[in-house]
Amino acid sequence: MRAYRKRPWPAMAVNLTPLIDVVFLIIIFFITIINFSEMQNRKVTLPKADEAVNSKVDERLKISLTIKSEDTIFLDGMNIKLDQLDRIYQIKNNIPKNVTIVIQADEKVPYAIIKNAMHKLSLANISKIEFSTLKDKPDPLQED
Repeated sequence: MRAYRKRPWPAMAVNLTPLIDVVFLIIIFFITIINFSEMQNRKVTLPKADEAVNSKVDERLKISLTIKSEDTIFLDGMNIKLDQLDRIYQIKNNIPKNVTIVIQADEKVPYAIIKNAMHKLSLANISKIEFSTLKDKPDPLQED
C-alpha cells in the first residue's frame, strides 16, 4: 500500500486579465455596429395637431423622410441632400412603386423646405405622402 502525501493547496487566485480582455472586445464590437444615424433621427420635434389619424398603410410600403433642416435630411436613416431626393429609386434599392413616404419634419423647419422636398418626390413619381405629427390633447373646458 502506498502512502499518500497530503499536498497543500495553493491559495485560490483568479486571474481576471482574460475576462477583462473579452469584455473590452465585446464593448468594442457593439460600439462599431451601432448605427449612429438613427440616433440623430430621434431628435426631431414633431409639430402638434388637433386631429390626427393613424396610418393604415402596410409598414413594408413606408419609407420615412426625416427633415431636421435644409442640410440635414434622412431617408430611412441614410443622410442625403435635398437635390438627391428626386432620384429616390436610384438611392434606395428595392422600393416598390406604390410606396408611401412618411415625412417627419421638425416643427422649426420652414415650410419652403418641406415644399421643395414634396416637389422632388413628385418628380420621382411618388404621390402617396403622409406627415407625422403629435396629437395634441384638447385643453379641458375652463369655467368662467
